Amino acid sequence: MAVTAGLTPFLAVGLAARFGPEPAAGRLAAALAAAEGGLRLVEALEAEAERSPDFAPLAATLASGEWSGAAVAPALARLAAQTRAQARRRAMARARTVPVRLLFPLVFLVLPAFLLLTVAPVVLASLGH
Repeated sequence: MAVTAGLTPFLAVGLAARFGPEPAAGRLAAALAAAEGGLRLVEALEAEAERSPDFAPLAATLASGEWSGAAVAPALARLAAQTRAQARRRAMARARTVPVRLLFPLVFLVLPAFLLLTVAPVVLASLGH
């Protein structure tokens, strides 16, 4: 939102480091501290990207915007869409494993209980007559 509002990548990094969600805010704060310590923001973002591979796409997008001066809002929007799509794919893959994981309790716990409560009384009643 900060770059869409017109802030430079440096100012946007400062705002996101202060108010953003963890762990990205921590990475951005570390990059900002390195930049305030004398490194260029591009170098600080690249150093943070090397420390955390998950942070690398965001750092590369912000660094390219800072280096070239081009608008980073469209690139960040694409990155966000890709990240959400990747998270959705991972969630769907985990959801596809649920039936396999439920097979054991179904076969060994629910099915025997069902048989004992429904079939056993019928069999016992028919044997008693």
